[in-house]
Amino acid sequence: MPIRESPEYVRTSTAADIVLGFSPGKFYRNAVPYCINLLLYFKDGCKANCLYCGQAREVAKDAACKTLIRVEWPLRKLDNVIASLKKILRTGCSFRPYRVCVATITNPKAVEAEIEVIRKIYHEVGMPISALITPTLFHKEEMKKLREAGAERIGIAIDCATPQIFDLLRGKAARGPHRWQRYLQGVEEAVQVMNKGKVGIHLIVGLGETEKQAVELIQKTHDMGAETHLFSFYPEEGSVLEKWPRPPISQYRRIQLARYLINNEITYAENMKYNQAEQITDYGISKGLLADIIETGQPFITSGCPGCNRPYSNEKPSEFPRNFPYPPTRKQIQKIKQQLQTYKPPKNTLKNLKKYLNKTNH
Repeated sequence: MPIRESPEYVRTSTAADIVLGFSPGKFYRNAVPYCINLLLYFKDGCKANCLYCGQAREVAKDAACKTLIRVEWPLRKLDNVIASLKKILRTGCSFRPYRVCVATITNPKAVEAEIEVIRKIYHEVGMPISALITPTLFHKEEMKKLREAGAERIGIAIDCATPQIFDLLRGKAARGPHRWQRYLQGVEEAVQVMNKGKVGIHLIVGLGETEKQAVELIQKTHDMGAETHLFSFYPEEGSVLEKWPRPPISQYRRIQLARYLINNEITYAENMKYNQAEQITDYGISKGLLADIIETGQPFITSGCPGCNRPYSNEKPSEFPRNFPYPPTRKQIQKIKQQLQTYKPPKNTLKNLKKYLNKTNH
């Protein structure tokens, strides 16, 4: 019996599985995903131990890790995925996927498998492809091979805003293989290989950082030539952080706005001001300009590679969107303005994170 793992097989997000025609389903408010998200799979699973992830080595019930980001990721034959993509692009439909994102996991077999999956998709389909990788496994030479195979962009999920939080949730303290300095070095290498503007980092808001610390990382990586793709923490069932609180939406809104301003070079981190809790109180630009930018709604639309809208990856469809997969309405923008002006003492602090981890023996 053949081994059902990458590169011959990949996992598809539930949304991608529906788009590809493998599963039935509809999209709330017609928020169709324009990126086909694929994930590598190996029978011996992920060797990392990130405490907020359902794939973590010490908590995953089996290598398949049935759900991730609250949805199932079915295992599909890569040839079938490619055939479905070809059919969609050839015949057309009510929507057209813009790109494919191939995400790795931390496994020794992942480097060759990632390169092969990307090579095959690019050769047979020719769509823009993003490679979401870990610098723990992928160094500069491997990144060059990804580019040569057809990757148009590279993504690196730093996730944590500070080295201390990174170590607690992903590094030595978490009994994991990842190291902060290697991740920053990996961003530098990726920019050297792919060029400025072709590299993105993932940052999860709400893991214990202050707003100021999040802004500082956004600025630091922007100065390195990378953009920031924001996520709002949502507890993954079965993970160590399954009972850790979600960040207040006001906190997320302010960081969304800061990210937009920094990545578009409208202002810089050093121009911003904060209160005692390091919450943003001033963005360093005129109130008129800031109001005009907020009115566009653009800062609150999903940030990611071109064409990546990740519908409802940060909240349930019934909730008010944190990342809008579509332009927010006038009514929604009015609510966003209220959220931006809401200041409450944060509960998801580093101090509380340490207490939480102590209670869970981490």
